[in-house]
Order: sequence, then structure tokens, then C-alpha cells
Amino acid sequence: MFDNTYFGIVLSFVVFELAKKLNSKIHNGILRSIFNPLLVSIIVISAILHLLGVPYEVYNKGGSLISFFIGPATVALMVSLYDNIDILKKNYAAIFIGILIGSFVSMLLTIILARVLKVDDLMIITLLPESVTTAIAVSLAGEYGGIAPLAAIAVIIRGIIGIIVAPIIMKIFKINDPVAQGIGLGTAAHALGTAEAREMGDVQGAMGGLSIAVAGIMTVALMPLMVLILNAI
Repeated sequence: MFDNTYFGIVLSFVVFELAKKLNSKIHNGILRSIFNPLLVSIIVISAILHLLGVPYEVYNKGGSLISFFIGPATVALMVSLYDNIDILKKNYAAIFIGILIGSFVSMLLTIILARVLKVDDLMIITLLPESVTTAIAVSLAGEYGGIAPLAAIAVIIRGIIGIIVAPIIMKIFKINDPVAQGIGLGTAAHALGTAEAREMGDVQGAMGGLSIAVAGIMTVALMPLMVLILNAI
């Protein structure tokens, strides 16, 4: 009954749409971030599969088709960047240096904190690419011997924490520049951060979209270095 392509697709869309409706009914900002539709969908779908006894492989026959569109959806964010290309040209040095430092510090802190907490290397590898999009994080984690599905969950949790904490950080440090806001959200909280940035304004959304792409490239480039650092400490 469930062993077909349509089951995973229909289940994913129905649960996600219901999660979106639930999220729209919540007016508290923090609670709304916690009950993120993506996170709620993962929990609900996992529970349904467990209760019905449906293997993940069966669900993924359709689910994988949805996952395929993560990449194109990320690329589509560049439309906003094109509309704000003059801002990029004006601030390109600060933007690229900021994203590079943000990506490097994020990965390095992951290693340091994991070592302090005595987390094993397998988990550290899995968590290293958590600040980029799901597609890149899953690919990197799998390539370096990490646990790909767990990397996807780490990405979502990172994004949710990012969009909860970011407004507080911006308020404390009085970060009002739209470029800085967009770069910060996109680099620290990937697609979820960019979605939040788009709600703040077109410039923030465009810079967030740029950050996703550039941070992804930089994370791929930095991963071998981080593995060397991990093995050295």
C-alpha cells in the first residue's frame, strides 16, 4: 500500500502544509521559530512512519524527489541578489571577508567545543558543515565519513537557533545595516536565516541568498583543513 513513489511525496506535502498553518497561528516570535514547519514536519513524519511500520527507504522513494529541488531552490535565491547587484559591488570586500570569517569561526568552534565535551570524531565530522544548506551539509558529512541524516537534523536545529538568537544579537549590538543583517543571518542560519532576512527587507534577503552560496563554497574548501585540525588536537 505504501511502497510507491507517491506516498512519500503526498505525506511530505500534507504534513508540511499543516505545519505551516500551525505556525501561522502562533504569534509569539520565539515559539513561532521553535515550531518551525520544517522541524515539525520531520518529527511528525518520523512518528507516522514509526507508527505505520514503514521503512525510511520506502518513504524516500518519493521523499528523494522533493530533496532534489533543494539545490534549485537555493539557486533561485540569487534572483534577489541580481536585483541588488549594486549593493554587492559597493560592499564586496566586507561581504566576502565577513562570510569567510563567519564560516571559519563556526567550524573551528564546533571542533573546540566538541573536544571540550569529549564528542567522538564521527559526530564532529557530522556537525562540522551544520551552518550551510542541507544539500551541501549532507553531501559533505557523507563524503568525510559522517552521518548524513544526522547532519540534516543539525542543519535545521542550527537554523532555528540562528533565527531565534539573531534578532537579540542585532538589538544588543545595534546592528541596523541591512547588508550586515542579511550576511549575518545567511551565514549563521542558511536558508532559514535567509527566509527571516527576506521578511526584514529585499536587501537583507538578497545578502542572505548570497551568503548561502558563498558560505557553501567556503565550507567545502575549508572542510579538509578542519579535518586536519581535528586530527591534530
